[in-house]
Amino acid sequence: MKRLVFSLFLCTQILGVCACPTALSRRLLPQPTPTPTATYTPLPTATPTATPSPTPTPIPVAYSIAFASDREGNGEIYRFDGEGALINLTRHPATDWDPTWSPDGTRLAFTTHRDGTSEIYVMDANGDNPFNLTNNPAWDYMPVWSPDGTRVAFVSERDGNQEIYVINADGTGERRLTANEVGQDDRSPAWSPDSKKLAFAGVRNGVEGIHVMNADGSEETILTVWPLKGTSPAWSPDGSQIAFVGWDEEDKPGLYVMNPDGSGVTWLFRSEAWLGSLTWSPDGNWLLFTSWQDGNHELYALRRDGSDLQRLTNDTAWDDTPAIRPGKGNFPGPLDPPPASPPARPEPSTPLRYGVNLADLGKSYLVRDMGFRWAKSYVDWGSVEPGKGEFKWQDPDNIAKAFSAQGLNIMMRVNMAPQWARPPDALPTHPPSDPQDFADFMRALVSRYKGTVTAYEIWNEPNLNYAWGMREPNPAEYVALLKAAYLAAKEIDPDCIIVTGGLSTTGGGGPGAMGDLDYIQGIYDAGGKGYFDALGSHPYGFGHEPDYHDPWGLSFTRVQAQHEVMATNGDGETPLWVTELGWVLQSPWDMGEHQPTAVGEAQQAAYLVRAYQKAAEEWPWMGAIFLFNLDFSSVPWYDSHEIMRWYAILNPDRSPRPAYTQLKMMVWGKETR
Repeated sequence: MKRLVFSLFLCTQILGVCACPTALSRRLLPQPTPTPTATYTPLPTATPTATPSPTPTPIPVAYSIAFASDREGNGEIYRFDGEGALINLTRHPATDWDPTWSPDGTRLAFTTHRDGTSEIYVMDANGDNPFNLTNNPAWDYMPVWSPDGTRVAFVSERDGNQEIYVINADGTGERRLTANEVGQDDRSPAWSPDSKKLAFAGVRNGVEGIHVMNADGSEETILTVWPLKGTSPAWSPDGSQIAFVGWDEEDKPGLYVMNPDGSGVTWLFRSEAWLGSLTWSPDGNWLLFTSWQDGNHELYALRRDGSDLQRLTNDTAWDDTPAIRPGKGNFPGPLDPPPASPPARPEPSTPLRYGVNLADLGKSYLVRDMGFRWAKSYVDWGSVEPGKGEFKWQDPDNIAKAFSAQGLNIMMRVNMAPQWARPPDALPTHPPSDPQDFADFMRALVSRYKGTVTAYEIWNEPNLNYAWGMREPNPAEYVALLKAAYLAAKEIDPDCIIVTGGLSTTGGGGPGAMGDLDYIQGIYDAGGKGYFDALGSHPYGFGHEPDYHDPWGLSFTRVQAQHEVMATNGDGETPLWVTELGWVLQSPWDMGEHQPTAVGEAQQAAYLVRAYQKAAEEWPWMGAIFLFNLDFSSVPWYDSHEIMRWYAILNPDRSPRPAYTQLKMMVWGKETR
């Protein structure tokens, strides 16, 4: 999927001073010495397919399958023992994911967040005796055990991006195997059966493909050839083939196999929905994988020749990362009884619109998976109209196509003036010299997406100087821009919703910022009433629980004071839309001024759920809340220490954080924690 150009900034204001996040130094915070422990000897359209899954063929002694799932409210490792019992092996309040068997079947390595970061742990096959294998403050995940049993390969972000590491099975001898620049990530390692090579997914220049290297990191080569892209490689037990998830210029995922030298690429299976987490059965006759093709993340099995598709799980939760215990056996058939009917998409019980900011359009189906109905993305005016009347629509076309395919309501934020429309040497955030140029662009934009895009957000945080071309914020200038955009858009599509640029909650203001309440009053003083359908706001949580009232206005409840200004100006019936809301997570990186406001994963989940519930129950004037963000943690163009990654509700390996699971449970009417 083509990378969109983003110009999204978050601002944190402490005691009246506004500070935009800057590029943090690649410095891990000092960590306490770990307590000694005993040495132990997965774009595309996700609409459920109308074609039913084939009836499973009865098959005899079942394999034991380990997998990850959030079916009990957070990520856990489960094992199906082949005799009808589904066993939760971890039972820990923190997230556990990515199980991988030792070659003798006695132990499992897995990813866990139980130490406040992401580590690789090892436990017995029954869940006993867990111990920390990696012991590093940076995030480690995606473990895979070598077939000779001596080593575990994994992904680590300790150098600022995703790299492949290897460690001995006793926790000694750790080595980095790959070393790339920012934006060139390596992930999803897979051993060859002789333990001499590793296949992995590498991102180079925005394109993901299948790479192979020696087990010491030497002689790296890429196997897939453009336009075929690939991820999630898995080496067959006999070493003759590498299976992988691939997609071409149509961006439809499929399962492929190829020879270890990249020749003989053969397509086995095509899906309209996301595929991932690919692995082989020990006898080499089956491929296991995760797919969303039936409207949930479920485990599937497919014969090596592409026949006899079998769905193994049936649950509304996220089931993922299957791993088969080494040894002889067959599949046990479905691990869960099939539902009487597919789960119905939840209908909104409140007029409050639930939305999400996201970066990777290939993850649009996850908005639908959560039960949310709105998605927000970003239109860079300068990129779309590099010359007056010269349009390049690829990025907004991709947005409209991806979101529409999921049946989502679309909001586009529009900002970033092109060079020709702003003063010489001015920054792209500078407003256009002539608001009519922006009106002309809005007219063209709305004409192209009438009936597809529902709402447009005009500019971003205009009460901050960085968002106004590093100039003093000026509500009257903004109203001129807003009025021009409103009239042009309504001329084409009277039903579209125009939202003001979300205001940063800045208290009384300070250097580089105008107080948000003063700015709202300035909009009304400049005659802005009637030229927007909703007032946009960015009331980040700043570490506080959603019910907290901060005297400086640095809390979610700041929206009450903002709405009071609207009501004072006779505009109380106009809704307020929260177009960004989030709580930043604690991070092993130095987060500068954001450090005091960071929360744990469980807090982030509880606060986000409470924020949506509070707005729906107490504030009838609240029209929408757009979570910030779904997935900025899992795209290659943000470094590990980039602050926006730590607001995400997905982990870097795209597994769900507790906030994702709890918000989904809230929408689907399940009890949350």
